[in-house]
Amino acid sequence: MREHDAGVEPMATPHSVSADERWALVARLCSSPHLHRSTRLKELLHYVCRRSWNEGADEIREHEIGVAVFQRPHDYDSAQDTIVRVQASQLRKRLERYFAEDGRGEQIVLELSKGTYAPLLRGREETPDVAPHAQPAPPIEQHWRGLVWVLGPACLILSAACGWLLYRQSAALTPPAAGPSVRQFWSAFAANGAESYLVVADSSYAALQDAVERSIGIDEYVRRGYEAEFERDGLPPKYGDLLRYLMARRYTSLADVMVVRRITEARLLNPERTSVVHTRDHNIRAFQSGNHILIGSQRAIPWVNLFDRNMDFHLYDGKEDFHLKHDARDSRVWVENRRPRQGEPPRYISRSRGSEGTEGYALLACLPNLGRTGNVLILAGSDMTSTEAAGSLLTTESFLADLLQRLPAAKTSGAPHFEALLRTTRVESSNRGFEIVALHPH
Repeated sequence: MREHDAGVEPMATPHSVSADERWALVARLCSSPHLHRSTRLKELLHYVCRRSWNEGADEIREHEIGVAVFQRPHDYDSAQDTIVRVQASQLRKRLERYFAEDGRGEQIVLELSKGTYAPLLRGREETPDVAPHAQPAPPIEQHWRGLVWVLGPACLILSAACGWLLYRQSAALTPPAAGPSVRQFWSAFAANGAESYLVVADSSYAALQDAVERSIGIDEYVRRGYEAEFERDGLPPKYGDLLRYLMARRYTSLADVMVVRRITEARLLNPERTSVVHTRDHNIRAFQSGNHILIGSQRAIPWVNLFDRNMDFHLYDGKEDFHLKHDARDSRVWVENRRPRQGEPPRYISRSRGSEGTEGYALLACLPNLGRTGNVLILAGSDMTSTEAAGSLLTTESFLADLLQRLPAAKTSGAPHFEALLRTTRVESSNRGFEIVALHPH
């Protein structure tokens, strides 16, 4: 007996799904816990579906998405700016989890095509729709596919061996479980399914400011106004080419990577709701919601300027506007204390290198995001070891417990908002320790 003769509705197929049903599926996806709090991923999904279903686009290119969805300039280089690929990869993972969990009863599965970014519909037991007008592979491509079949098993064996070695190494280096103070603090960044972004510094941006001997503000950074420096009168052509090469790359600091590692290895954030992004791949609008952990100096993360005017401390690293305050040849760093509390100086100045090592400073601030719906955590050091010290404080039970005990009792269950100034000491590139020299609750 056939299914429809027995009163059972036959399974829907992609070609039988109406426009209303397609968009209803998108609405369910966007309202699910997997996408509900991620504005950027929802915008990406809506855009590719509209371009494909409503406008009949056969192909949706990466550059187009970067301009339309992520506000990149029309001449941006998608080969260097990977924001579309990063966000599309996140979207694919969220879609897979939805159809495996909340949407496991859906008859039609929505996927995102790799390369063209087109939305694909398929039945539960079907393979994805094949792009129209597919042509057989030319002989040379068939030749390369043959090589893939030969090399594939060897690569799998090698990958398995590497995976086993990494497992052995990670098992030996498994960090101790987070203590109660660490769990209490970080729980505010993982609550309610909110998106969290670990934002690492743009070292190229900091190096460019050193090269042109001036500060480059956030507005100039966002609209890439600094590119005028590449053609500045009197600048040797090779020097301009070098600056252009520098800003085409996404370099970051090893200290930032180490802090990210500490946070992720301690499992302090929900991995399904956390993304590690480069400063240049973030944007102002993202700070209206979610949680953002900014790791690096203010000169390397311009987004800190969105919150700087409301902060009590401002770190000068010996270069940024230093000639206005101090002898530019002096390598010491100092911190402006804009609202000194009782007994505090208006500025903290590092001592010159001595027998105990070299002093530095780190700012540690936990503040509300722009929409006051989440938190922004700033870890900014005057050098790599100072940034690492701030990360160490936030992931070490004894250090964080001491800081939290010195803060007033929280009025809510959310993260406490505060600014802490750390004085650090290093010998060569090794951190010898740190102390909290000022703590301002917000």
